[in-house]
Amino acid sequence: MRQMSLILAQNPRIKQVMQVSKEPILGILSTDKENNYPRFIKLRVITDYTGLSLKKNIEKCCVLSHDALLNTDGEKGFNTLNEEIQVKNEKISYEEKDHRLLWLNIIIGNIKNNITGIYHGITKREMPLFLNEQEYRFNHRKMGKTIMDKIKKYLQRWVSYQS
Repeated sequence: MRQMSLILAQNPRIKQVMQVSKEPILGILSTDKENNYPRFIKLRVITDYTGLSLKKNIEKCCVLSHDALLNTDGEKGFNTLNEEIQVKNEKISYEEKDHRLLWLNIIIGNIKNNITGIYHGITKREMPLFLNEQEYRFNHRKMGKTIMDKIKKYLQRWVSYQS
């Protein structure tokens, strides 16, 4: 049975340069094993970190099962998911070299750098669109090779058909 680890965190919030306020972001990372290289990510702007809000947003974008493990950063709101999934909800020691939310922090850091470095800030209205773009780019980062393979096979069939 393949173990799937979902890593969720409220922290860090993505800082907006053009606005004073910060938007709370829910980041969900899917891996094969705990703290392994990530496969997929889901990014959502959420209203708050209450248990009901977290549960609603997570159920909207994830399939929950008792075979999966949910690693969180100690936020109490995640405890509402105990019935649907295994929850490991402990405070994270960020001083450790290989802590449980390492990959999520790396990806969120890259997204924050894109906001400040490439886009020079985004507005509150643009945040969901920006997160959707970042999510798509991350989830399709390996598509280039498969698309080129498909094109190559198509061209080979076409050339052999023409001969």
